[in-house]
Amino acid sequence: MKNVSVHLSKDLISKYGIKNFPVRKGDLVRIVRGDAEKDEKLNIVGKEGKVIKIVTDEGKVIIENINIAKADGKMKPRKLDPSAVVLTKLILEDKKRKERLTRLASLRNKVVEDEPEPEPKEPEKTEEKGEEPEAPAEKETEEEEKEEEENE
Repeated sequence: MKNVSVHLSKDLISKYGIKNFPVRKGDLVRIVRGDAEKDEKLNIVGKEGKVIKIVTDEGKVIIENINIAKADGKMKPRKLDPSAVVLTKLILEDKKRKERLTRLASLRNKVVEDEPEPEPKEPEKTEEKGEEPEAPAEKETEEEEKEEEENE
C-alpha cells in the first residue's frame, strides 16, 4: 500500500467536495468506529487526536494517546484501521498536497481558500510620554558619532 486514505468529515466534504483523502502525520482525526467489547474499558470511539504514524505495510494509522495494554502491563500505541477514523483537520503545509487538494476540489467546482495566518502584533507606541521608540536609538548613534569625531 502506498497511500492510506481516510474519509473526510462532513464539514470538509462540503468545503472541498471530496469524500476521502490520503492521511499524513500531523492531521487531526476523530475515531468513529470500534469494537464495543474490546473498547468498553477504553471507550475510544468519539476521541480526537493527532496522527503520529502511518504504517503503510499494514495500512494502519496510529493516533496519539490511543494505547492498548500488553500482557506484561506496558502500554503500546494502538494501530487503527483507516475506515474507523474520519479526518477533521488537514495540514496543508506541503505544496504538493495543497495543489492536489485544490485540483480535486476544482473538478467539483469548489474553491480552496487559504487560511489567513495571524498577523504579529506591532509594539504599542508610547504617545503618553511623548517619546517615539526609534528616536532614542537615533540620538544614541548621533552621540556616538560625535564622540568618535572628538576622540580623533
